[in-house]
Amino acid sequence: MSQETRNIALLFISRSLRSLTAGFVAIAISLYFYDVLKLSLILVGVLFTIGSFATPLISLLVGVLGDRYGRKIVLLIDLLTLPAALLIVLFTKNFCVLAFASAIGGFGVAGGLVGGGVGASVGPVVTTMLAENTNDQNRTFIYSLNSMLSTFAGAAGALLVSFISFISLFWIGVFLSLLSAVVIIPVREKYKSSRKQAKNVDRKVSEKDRKFIKAFAITGLLNGLSMGLVTPYYPIIFHAFFHMSTAQVGYLMSAGGLLSGVADMFTPSLTSKMGFLRLITSTRVISATMMLLIPFSPAAYIAGLLYLIMTPLRAISLPAQTALQMTLISESRRATSSGLNQAARLLASAIATYSGGTLMALGPLAFPFALAAGFTYFNTGVYYYYFASIPEANKA
Repeated sequence: MSQETRNIALLFISRSLRSLTAGFVAIAISLYFYDVLKLSLILVGVLFTIGSFATPLISLLVGVLGDRYGRKIVLLIDLLTLPAALLIVLFTKNFCVLAFASAIGGFGVAGGLVGGGVGASVGPVVTTMLAENTNDQNRTFIYSLNSMLSTFAGAAGALLVSFISFISLFWIGVFLSLLSAVVIIPVREKYKSSRKQAKNVDRKVSEKDRKFIKAFAITGLLNGLSMGLVTPYYPIIFHAFFHMSTAQVGYLMSAGGLLSGVADMFTPSLTSKMGFLRLITSTRVISATMMLLIPFSPAAYIAGLLYLIMTPLRAISLPAQTALQMTLISESRRATSSGLNQAARLLASAIATYSGGTLMALGPLAFPFALAAGFTYFNTGVYYYYFASIPEANKA
């Protein structure tokens, strides 16, 4: 086994353990706050918003520090924030302390099983470390495989909510998230930050990098506005508005994750046939339409079916998008670009998350869904604006 293959395998294992934890924490934490601690939707929204605001700042910091000082050490430190947050939840009911846990753990971050949810701040560094162990020919496949394994792990985690108590799940989460950090220790980082490289990072960003960093930041921002309005609240929406039991919510979230993992298997072939731009815009438009229909569903099973169609459609283009970003951005700016993209997405989702909770508490359920779908439709137009003339984005 080559060093690159070994590094990729260890990164896959670490990400999968993290995603397994995120799969059940994303569901359990919202229901724990709502059902056990008896917090209102508005207060749950406040906790989620704190996590949603803190995570993009941490993501950006992690990306910049990773490019400057090396990715492995920064990743190891960041991986320890989730187990610390879960320990806080286990030992206190104080709202202010829970707010701190939400900040460092990323609770309520939009994404769920798709696109990075709980603990999402590790994403930019993992993405960049995978990039340095791949090439242009196999990068989309590696990202698809990473996304598939991560999504399957998240789906398995969501399924655990149907069988295990919230407290037991949080203890399991502490162990698994600590293990995800231990797995990274044997990874050998190829990108080393010498004094010369550190000086290069301080130099003016190239015009090409500036252009594409801006493009991915803006599309990430619009994606965050769309996802933040409703995605963190899906467990509560299906539980409170469609009267599903906790077990049924777990089954539904798990099924959505499994379907998303299967969809990721087809990303490389669809990208080679359609090209990045056609793939992402077509799947986003259809998924936004499915989202728009959910609040108008006359029965829980119809709303659940729409969710199961929407979720994999939103997931299928993500590996191709990540591969394109790593291809277009220079090596010394990859973690910064990935961190900024994620920061823009999650910062926008933070604003939308608080608005979503308030809108659901005070107005019709359809309103935040309509806003979310509208942002997605607009985002597809922005993708055309930035990437219609880029050969790498249209190559089939």
